[in-house]
Amino acid sequence: MAEEVQEKEKSGGGKGIIIILLVIMILMMVGIGVLVFMLLNAGHKDEGDASTSTEMHASAEHGSGQDDAHGADAEGDQNSHAKTYSPKFKQFDAPAPGSPPLYFTMDKFVVNFNGDGQAKFLAVDLKFMSYYPQLVGDAGEMEHLRPILKNDIQRLLRNQHFNALNTPDGPDKLREEILATAKKILEKHNIYPDLLEDVYMTRFVMQ
Repeated sequence: MAEEVQEKEKSGGGKGIIIILLVIMILMMVGIGVLVFMLLNAGHKDEGDASTSTEMHASAEHGSGQDDAHGADAEGDQNSHAKTYSPKFKQFDAPAPGSPPLYFTMDKFVVNFNGDGQAKFLAVDLKFMSYYPQLVGDAGEMEHLRPILKNDIQRLLRNQHFNALNTPDGPDKLREEILATAKKILEKHNIYPDLLEDVYMTRFVMQ
């Protein structure tokens, strides 16, 4: 009987050890699972923070760029008539901020042209506009080029046709051609052509 009791105790003790080991293994597996879960969550959180940080950084850079752009625009608005151009052209002092436009008045043009049986003469008065006094002032570059301007513009006017000019946009097209002619003359004489902003016809008569 004593031997049977000892065997039962040994058998019961062995089963108890196995149960304890199983419980320990289960706890370890649960612990490992919890640890892995926490590590994965921590990794996702770090990635999210990094993404947020990148987006915020990009947004800040974009905002800075806008401020810089507005700053440049503001500076440009203060002196919007000043132009920067290639050193191959004559360099003039930039006009003062807010300076008014200046005008170069050409002699009156009266020429024979292609009247298409409707007219014989075309009469035009012109004023060229710029913000640069060195270009259109009394002793400016265009004054020195006046004979060339007169010659080339007269040639242009003689080649006009009554039917082409006698339309709603006919005079405006002629203005564009006259401005282009003047700019070509300026460029040929090493003057930046876009310093000349526009040309206006104060008289336009076909008769």
